Amino acid sequence: MSVPLPPSNKVQASDARVAPRIEVLVTHWLLPYAAAIGASGIALALTGVATRYIGQRVFTFIYVAVAVSAVLGFGPGILATLLCVVGVNWFFLNPTHSFANASMSNFLALGVFLLVALFINGLASRLRRAHRAVKVQAEHLARTEAFSGAILESFGEPMVVHDADWRFQYINESATKIFKTSKHSLPGSLLGKNLWELYPDIVTHLFGVNLQRAMSERVPVSFEAYYPERGEWTEVRCFPLPSGGLVTVWKSITERRHAEQAQRYLSEASAILGQSLDYEDTLGSLARLVIPDLADWCRVDMLDGNGDVRLLAVTHVDPDKVSWARSIADRFPPDMGAPAGLPNVLRTGVAEMYPEITEEMLAEGVPDPEYLALLKKVKFRGVIIAPIVSVHGILGALTLVSAESQRRYNDRDLALAVELGRRAGMAVENARVHGGEKSARAAAVQAQQVAEEANAAKSQFLAFMSHELRTPLNAIAGYVDLILAGVHGPVTNAQREALDRVKRSQRALLGLINNVLNFVRLDAGHVDLTILEVPAVDILRDVEPMVVPQLEAKGIEYDFACDNGVRVRADPEKAQQILLNLLSNAIKFTNAKGSITVSCRANEDMVDFEVRDTGSGIASHKQAAIFEPFVQLDRTLRSGHEGIGLGLAISRELAVQMKGTLTVESEFGRGSTFVLSLPLA
Repeated sequence: MSVPLPPSNKVQASDARVAPRIEVLVTHWLLPYAAAIGASGIALALTGVATRYIGQRVFTFIYVAVAVSAVLGFGPGILATLLCVVGVNWFFLNPTHSFANASMSNFLALGVFLLVALFINGLASRLRRAHRAVKVQAEHLARTEAFSGAILESFGEPMVVHDADWRFQYINESATKIFKTSKHSLPGSLLGKNLWELYPDIVTHLFGVNLQRAMSERVPVSFEAYYPERGEWTEVRCFPLPSGGLVTVWKSITERRHAEQAQRYLSEASAILGQSLDYEDTLGSLARLVIPDLADWCRVDMLDGNGDVRLLAVTHVDPDKVSWARSIADRFPPDMGAPAGLPNVLRTGVAEMYPEITEEMLAEGVPDPEYLALLKKVKFRGVIIAPIVSVHGILGALTLVSAESQRRYNDRDLALAVELGRRAGMAVENARVHGGEKSARAAAVQAQQVAEEANAAKSQFLAFMSHELRTPLNAIAGYVDLILAGVHGPVTNAQREALDRVKRSQRALLGLINNVLNFVRLDAGHVDLTILEVPAVDILRDVEPMVVPQLEAKGIEYDFACDNGVRVRADPEKAQQILLNLLSNAIKFTNAKGSITVSCRANEDMVDFEVRDTGSGIASHKQAAIFEPFVQLDRTLRSGHEGIGLGLAISRELAVQMKGTLTVESEFGRGSTFVLSLPLA
């Protein structure tokens, strides 16, 4: 369904269609023909006015009118020709004002004029067509150039065209913007100017070398290059033209190359900083890493324990310059009170960057004329000073200097330098921590060695003294036995009782000395074990007779139980020694009328010998200490308990050497339970 438009819209649409037609009618028809009529009238009028001067040359002005009309078009030219023929014949050829009785000469003159006029019209028509063709071609060429220019300008990448003589022939808008930011002295327009005259500094640069190769060899060339003046990486593509010129297109790849460069530097720096714990060597290697791509000079300064600055490393590709720089640093140490530069970075831990170092800046920061003159020889371009920091503070600073390369530092370079300083700080901190740990370990090893030597000396002393004490004790026992046997005469009852007491004391003292000897042997690992598979009940039966007298003396109730058929893998003599120690302690700390229970049973892959008493018990915080040597819980002169605190220590060590354990469960005031666990046969 259509929607009708208002009448006013119809009128407007009709007018829009008619107006161009009227314009064409007026422009291409009315005006040219009116002009032809006007030109013919003017020519006839001029001829009439000038008749007395031109005589019979009546076609003088007429030819001009025909030519002018012919220029306007073939139709207007023919119209002007016909009008002029009629006018001349009517006004100027005899008889005038009549078309009859014309003479032959008049017809001949009119015929010649007609032929010439037709020739003029034909020639004008050709010229007009040629002009129209040229105009059309020019318009087409203009449109083509505009189209090509639009395409070229639509490229986001800068592009220039040089002729065979290296003159600029075309520069697109992107390239124009770049040229406007150049520090070179450039004219207002580069078109027609020679490249090498404007940029003499790139003739030997990678840019110039590759451009000339593309021009001379007539082959496409692509390359990547760094331009120090702008601090940018560029990918350049050159294409020779058939005319002998060269098209050059380029784009910035600074971000990509910087990211790649930063990743490479950080990876290599991490590898260098992690390969050695000698941080002075690693920082020297780091300073050499950044030369010459990131800096022409690199300097590393470190703070010592007193806050003084020490030059750790200076690097440059020229070793002679390194030696020169070290001598200058020794002669002119940094002024730590300076408000900027290295001293300020070491104070604040904030990096500083100076993209452009001028002589005025040097003169302001270096008051010493001699030092200033030496620094000017370096021809600084830019400087970055980054702190070397760790979690404990500022350790030093890393200084990067751009000089002969004319590299211009930017924020990306500053961020990279700061990250290098941070990683260097971590490496220094790790090296120092490791050095401290290494020193501590060395001190611990030395202390352990001293302790072992002291322990060995103690063990040797105890063994020697025990051996020396046993000799007189054995002699005492021998002489007592001789006296009791009556070898030296009769012995009274009182004497016999006294000698029995001497003998009992001798045996008790000998037992203590034997315990010391056993402990020394265990501590030195000199105890020989004879591991056998024996019935567990046999071990207990052999121990029982040795404690029965003590049990009866204190009136302690004794119970014994053991699973039949249980066999244990152990040294029977050492197992009996452990159980005898446990029973002796139980008897010692159990009051009269108390009870002691001994049992054995298989428990998975072990055999548990359990000694339970109703004695005084052991406080929980003291249970671990009872297995230490020379420890007694009730060590007083009035305790009445004999011994030197080695029984349980010896017993636990013997159990461990037989691949068993000795543990205790106890509650103070309610007795104790000792469990000897030995491997099941």
